[in-house]
Amino acid sequence: MEYTEYRFKLTPYTESYGDVLASVLGDVGFDSFDYDGETLKGYIQSSQIDKDLIDNVISNFPIPGVVISYTSAAIASADWNSAWESEFSPIRIGSLLHIHDEREPKSEDVTYDIVIHPRMAFGSGSHSTTRLMLQLLLTQSEEDAESIEIQDLAGKRVLDVGCGTGILGIAALKGGCKCLTALDIDIDSVENTKENLALNGLGSQEVIEGDLSQLEANEQYDIILSNIHLNIHLSQMGLYNGHVKAGGRLLLSGFFADESEQIVSAASSFGLRKTRETTEDGWCALEFLKKRE
Repeated sequence: MEYTEYRFKLTPYTESYGDVLASVLGDVGFDSFDYDGETLKGYIQSSQIDKDLIDNVISNFPIPGVVISYTSAAIASADWNSAWESEFSPIRIGSLLHIHDEREPKSEDVTYDIVIHPRMAFGSGSHSTTRLMLQLLLTQSEEDAESIEIQDLAGKRVLDVGCGTGILGIAALKGGCKCLTALDIDIDSVENTKENLALNGLGSQEVIEGDLSQLEANEQYDIILSNIHLNIHLSQMGLYNGHVKAGGRLLLSGFFADESEQIVSAASSFGLRKTRETTEDGWCALEFLKKRE
């Protein structure tokens, strides 16, 4: 599968402006981002490119006075994978979690150790939203990871919507969850999730190419994880509510802190109660509880 790299130059530039641009580009098909100095690099499957949509995002950029220009170039899949893998660095969340590839030895001084083969799928753990989701999933507070209380996940059924590399689902299983269903519309993410489950000795799980429409209407889960985009959360809040059990948890991220009230309002309309909120670098993650019947 071929990807195209876009290089976006913002004038004036700040990293927060770049994060805003990445967020809105995610709504038109971009699935991963990186920075090269003051340039935002965005990656999109070449077959998914719609130049009119990209130009519309730029012309309607929500921060006044920012001028954005871009160039693009196709990248062969093998070249993309090699570059992505070579740049991957281990990620650590205090004494809670260590995420690394096969080159890095297992860490014995953390509660959870996860090994991944970081292909092109988004969600390697390096982005703030992934770390925020992991902390909400695995702990009972958003305090410093050195002094947290571990969440009891024993026997839970978990659904990971937009699984990327599979890290969230793998962490849930390592934390004691009984079984995982993982969904992603990107076949590369599906294959990478399967690969990473196997690397962690967790191969017998359900990984599906598609979205929530692939599930039976009566399928319910103790925990739903979804680290995608604001507009997708808003549009499928009813589906989240339908698939989370009474007394279950819904964890959402992929949006900015100043957008959280939109999520809370949408969730509240279905009776989902916000129980925790945590932020990092302007990004936000929210936990909701579905009341028991």
